[in-house]
Amino acid sequence: MSTRTTPLDRTATLPVASVIGFLVFTELASGFVQGYYLPLIALFGTEFGVNAAQLNWFTTVFTLASAVLVPVLSKIGDRYGHRRVLRIAVVLVFAASLMVAFAPTFEVLLIGRVLMAPLTVWLPLEIALIHNRITGDTARKAIAYLVAVLAIGAVLGSLASGGVTALTDDIHLVLLVPCVMVAVALYAVFVKIPESTVRSTAKIDYAGFAGLAVIVAALLWGMGQVSSQGFTSPAAYVPIAAALIAAVLWSVWQLRVATPAIDLRLVASRALGPLYLASFLFGLVLFGNQVPFATFLTADPAVTGYGFGLTAVQLSGLTAATTGMAAVGSTVSPFLAKRLGLLGVLMLGSGIGAIAFVLQVLMHSALVWSATFFLVSWFAMGLLIGAMPTLIAERSPSDATGIAAGIYNTLRTLGGAIAGALVAFVLTVTVPDGGSVPGISGYVLVWVASAVAFGIAIVLLSASRQRVAAERK
Repeated sequence: MSTRTTPLDRTATLPVASVIGFLVFTELASGFVQGYYLPLIALFGTEFGVNAAQLNWFTTVFTLASAVLVPVLSKIGDRYGHRRVLRIAVVLVFAASLMVAFAPTFEVLLIGRVLMAPLTVWLPLEIALIHNRITGDTARKAIAYLVAVLAIGAVLGSLASGGVTALTDDIHLVLLVPCVMVAVALYAVFVKIPESTVRSTAKIDYAGFAGLAVIVAALLWGMGQVSSQGFTSPAAYVPIAAALIAAVLWSVWQLRVATPAIDLRLVASRALGPLYLASFLFGLVLFGNQVPFATFLTADPAVTGYGFGLTAVQLSGLTAATTGMAAVGSTVSPFLAKRLGLLGVLMLGSGIGAIAFVLQVLMHSALVWSATFFLVSWFAMGLLIGAMPTLIAERSPSDATGIAAGIYNTLRTLGGAIAGALVAFVLTVTVPDGGSVPGISGYVLVWVASAVAFGIAIVLLSASRQRVAAERK
C-alpha cells in the first residue's frame, strides 16, 4: 500500500506523556462501560418484563455488532485518520449510552446496545495512534498500560454498578453513570489527543467488509445455538456450514481484488500469521474459562463432589483479584520485553499458562491451590494481552496498524464465541444421568484443552521467531 502524511494539528505539540495519559483514561472509560452493564442484566428483566432467553440478546447483539464493526472501522481509521474515527466512535457510544439510560422499551435498549458496539474499536484505534506517534520502549509501555486499564476499568465498572444500585432504585439514574465516563472521554479525544500522520491511500473494499460481516454474524449465531441446542441441531450447524462455505468464497474473492478488505496475504504472512493464530487460541482460553471459573468455585461439594461453595461476594473478590493479576501481567510485559523481547514474553506467558492449567488438573481439590493456579493463569494471560497487540503493531505496515489491531481484536472475539459454545456443550454432555450439574470430568477437559491451546501457541510463536530470523539473514 502507498501512504501519505498529513500536516500536524495543534494537539501534535502536546507532551507525549500527556497524550498517553488521555488515551489511557479513554480506555479506562471503555473498560468501565463494558464492565458496568453486565451486573445489571437481571434488573433489565424486571424493568422491561422480559425472560432470561430474551435478556441474552443484550450481550448477543453487542458481540455480533462488535465483531462486524471493528475491522471496517479500523480500516477506515487507516484511510481517513485514527483520531477522526475514534471521535466518531466515542460520540456514537455516548449517544448509545443515553439511549440505553432512557430506553422506554426493551427493543430500544437493544438498539442502543448495538450502537454501543464501536466501543470495542477504541483500543485498536488507540494502538494505531500510539504506534504512529511513538516508537520503541515508550510505545510498548503505552500499549501495555492501555490493555491494563481496560481490565481495571471493567472491574471498577462492575463494582460501581453494584454500589449505585444499592443507593437508588431508579434504573434510569443508574444507567446515567456510564454517560459521565464517556463524556469525559469525549473531551479527551476532541481536545487532548493528536491525529495520526500516516494514511493509507488504498480504496476501502466495502463489499468485502459486508461479506466478512455476513460470515462473522453467521458463525457467531451458529456457535450461540451450539451452547443451547448442541451441534446436531440444524439451528447450529446450518449457519456454521454456511459461514464456512461463504468464508472460502470470500477468501478467493479477496485474493483477487486489488485492494481487499482484509489483506489475507499479510494476515497469513510469516511475520503475522502465527501471531494471529496464537491470538485466536488466547481468545479461546481467556473467554472459555470465565463460566467454568465461576461455576466450579461456587459449586457445593456436598452436592456435586467438587467445588468450594463460594458465595457471590467471595467469587466477586476472587474475580477482581484475577483481573488485577491480568492488569499486572500486562503492565510488566514491556519491562520483561527489554530482556526477553516481545516474542519471549509471549512464550513465557504461554508456558506459565500451560503449567498453571496442568497443575489445576492435578490439584483442584483444595481452594488454596485452585485459587493460586487461577491467579497465575490470569497473570500469564495479562502478559499475552499486553505484548501481543504491541508485536502485531510493530510487524504491521505503518499505514495498516489500525486494521492489524482490529483483526487481532476480532479473532479474540471469535475465539471467545467459539470457546463459549464448546464449553457449554462439554459441560452439558458431562452431566451424569439423572443429574442436573456437570461432572468434574467436564471441567478437567476444559482445563486440559486450555493447557493444550497454550502449548500450541508456544509452537506457533517459536515458528514465528525462526521464520522472521531466517528472513533477516
